[in-house]
Amino acid sequence: MKNIINNFLLYIQFFTRIPVNKGLNCEDKNFIEGTPFFPIIGLIIGGFQYAVYYSLSGKLNSFTLSIIAVLISIMITGALHLDGFGDCADGFFAFKGGKDKIIEIMKDSRVGAFGCIAIVFNILLKVSLVDSAINAAPLLIIAAPIIGRFSIVFLSYIGKSAKPQGTGNLFIGKVKGINFICTLMVTGALTYLFIGYRAILLIITSMIVTYLFNKFCEKKIEGLSGDTLGANNEIVEIFTLIMYFIFTN
Repeated sequence: MKNIINNFLLYIQFFTRIPVNKGLNCEDKNFIEGTPFFPIIGLIIGGFQYAVYYSLSGKLNSFTLSIIAVLISIMITGALHLDGFGDCADGFFAFKGGKDKIIEIMKDSRVGAFGCIAIVFNILLKVSLVDSAINAAPLLIIAAPIIGRFSIVFLSYIGKSAKPQGTGNLFIGKVKGINFICTLMVTGALTYLFIGYRAILLIITSMIVTYLFNKFCEKKIEGLSGDTLGANNEIVEIFTLIMYFIFTN
């Protein structure tokens, strides 16, 4: 139990800006054993977004609420995955060249034109889709971040690292079958609670999108990095929101 609590707090400390002022064991095994907490982190983020929507519903219009909800997500995560999304856009699309140069661009702290454009469109899409969710299925606001974080575990499970060192190497190629299955079970249970049977379709969709993104990364940089994990989370969250309405209508 002590180890479970350690891993849970470690994930909050590592993946959010929620203050956890506590010394924790942070060896590689703690991150791998804690993979079922990825969807829990999504639950916390989505829960904050839903709480803001619920508390302000009736006081503000849905579009304003959607902007606040997306902003809350960025603030809680410190734009961790959004930053990876922008870095991938810069590396993959701003330069036609080899793996090493693309990775070098992705590591650059400066944001290029493609990264800026990608981040702007990401936020615009999310605001629009969260606005639609508020008006049709508010609990989808919670389900989407859960499935997005699940996709990070799946990508780490099926992918290989593109470079010998990096934060992403805590997970990439190290997630075992049992870690993936446990994360899938947690994700399935949570999302079914919020959106019912459509959760199954959305989880399957997230796995297809993740598989295709993994293949794209292999073509570009022969594997994955920490930035690609964050980018995949952003892509899957958007696809989850879109596909919900496609499956519903």
